[in-house]
Amino acid sequence: MKSITPEELTEQNGIPGTRTLIAVDGTVYDVSESKKWTRGLHMNRHHAGIDLTDALSAAPHGRDVLERFPVVGALSRPTGSDYQGTRAVVEAFLVRHPFFRRHPHPAIVHIPIGLLMTAPVLLFLSLATASARTEWAAVCCTIAGVVSIPAAIVTGYFSWWVNYECRESRIILAKRRLAWSSLIVGALTVGLRAFTHDPLMLEEFRAILYVVALTGLSLIVGVLGFLGGKLTFPYEERTATGPCRDDRSAGGDTTG
Repeated sequence: MKSITPEELTEQNGIPGTRTLIAVDGTVYDVSESKKWTRGLHMNRHHAGIDLTDALSAAPHGRDVLERFPVVGALSRPTGSDYQGTRAVVEAFLVRHPFFRRHPHPAIVHIPIGLLMTAPVLLFLSLATASARTEWAAVCCTIAGVVSIPAAIVTGYFSWWVNYECRESRIILAKRRLAWSSLIVGALTVGLRAFTHDPLMLEEFRAILYVVALTGLSLIVGVLGFLGGKLTFPYEERTATGPCRDDRSAGGDTTG
């Protein structure tokens, strides 16, 4: 069987003039004839020209769907590329439990995003209606959202490690910076509210700072959610040279 290097595989990414090749478990398949791989993109998520073994383990279908496509070679791997130490233990666990490879971070990160984007809505509603109970609901959403940020950060770093091998991209770098910013701004927001009198009155300077901080925090997590969606479902126009640069620099895996 012909040996195909990762570099050679990358060149066959489905862009006009190239074949649409993917690798799974060391085997390289030609899926050029599949209507679900138009221009080298599958379900607006997965790009051709890369190893999709990890992505397939978390997909709703199995490897049997590849049996209808021709095998064109075997993906060669550099000597010494096998995982060792802690990473080997983690990989063995993820092979047995593929759910934990991709799902924990998306599941957890939506908690602070949802809560912290709801909080300012409740806050402004409370100011408009002079409802102390609604304002207290905003405070509870804010506290719960900020408390959940560390878990989102930890699972985010874990996902970056196991799925992207800590490779940098503009999106991932922006997400990391915004995540830590959200934690800092979140702590400041909770602190400001803790030292603001009840009921909340905008005549107090700390109350104004609290409203501004909470609004800013909501914008930060909103951008984080947008970038996460952009990483998971890349919708930039594909050019003649291939998928968007960010996704390639992140290891080619755009499944989040």
